[in-house]
Amino acid sequence: MAIAIPVKVISIGNSVPRSDAVFTIHSTFDRVANLLYPEGLVSVVTEDIGGGPNNIVVNGFNFLNLREAQIINDELILNDTKIFLSKASKYDPTIKLDASKKTAFLSGLQIFERVLIKHAHSLSSVFLLDNRRKSFFITPFEKNLRNQLDAGVTEILNGKLSSVEKIKGVGLGFTPQGDDLISGMLLALYVYQLLSSYSTNHIREEIYRLARSKNIISDAFLHFAAQGEFFERFKNLIYAFFQDKEVIINATMQLLAVGETSGADIGTGFILASKEAFKKSINGGVLIWQ
Repeated sequence: MAIAIPVKVISIGNSVPRSDAVFTIHSTFDRVANLLYPEGLVSVVTEDIGGGPNNIVVNGFNFLNLREAQIINDELILNDTKIFLSKASKYDPTIKLDASKKTAFLSGLQIFERVLIKHAHSLSSVFLLDNRRKSFFITPFEKNLRNQLDAGVTEILNGKLSSVEKIKGVGLGFTPQGDDLISGMLLALYVYQLLSSYSTNHIREEIYRLARSKNIISDAFLHFAAQGEFFERFKNLIYAFFQDKEVIINATMQLLAVGETSGADIGTGFILASKEAFKKSINGGVLIWQ
């Protein structure tokens, strides 16, 4: 007779409600259950997915069997299973950097870009970093997608923020590639703020305003990116930039495991916006998005 493994809570994000909440199940996968409530989205995930602002990390539960979910008196109830949230560690989505780390960051960014180009999915947005990858897009649909993302991102990087609306909702995946690119850009602008002491709050607010859509999952990622709140895999990647090459490679491979192309797409947006911002900074200019 099989012995049931008790469900354990590992960590809980700062945006997860701790008072009573009844959820509607949005979607379930092997490692994730996305739950809706009036104030937003909560994701219950496995340890390998990791922490996040709205994540509850647990082990020992089969998400595909999830029928109902709620929080009552600081207890997460999944079907008939009760999980005491008070026993969870609190996940911190913030990062701490200062201007003294700028050179090391840029060095790590270069390694990250090389690994991304080498290992990313063939139909990811990494073609924006390496033109040779454009040949991977073969069908008329794929070529049109590639061209649409290419044109929109180029316009954004040239200072036309309104082109955010051209790429939002565009592309393959549970979260469209255009949305993931925008999330990466938002995260880059926040990191740039930390390393340069130049406030990007107004830029991030405007990008998020333009990027919002009816895709609840995408909108949650965009919201947290605009706030400068990081999911664990990307937070680990940022801190890996200040360590050796192998740590950066491992953190990059962990990011690439997010979705089919999502990790690569977020990373691409992050690299493009970071390079543009720091290029202006190094040359004594100002951000073109201001």
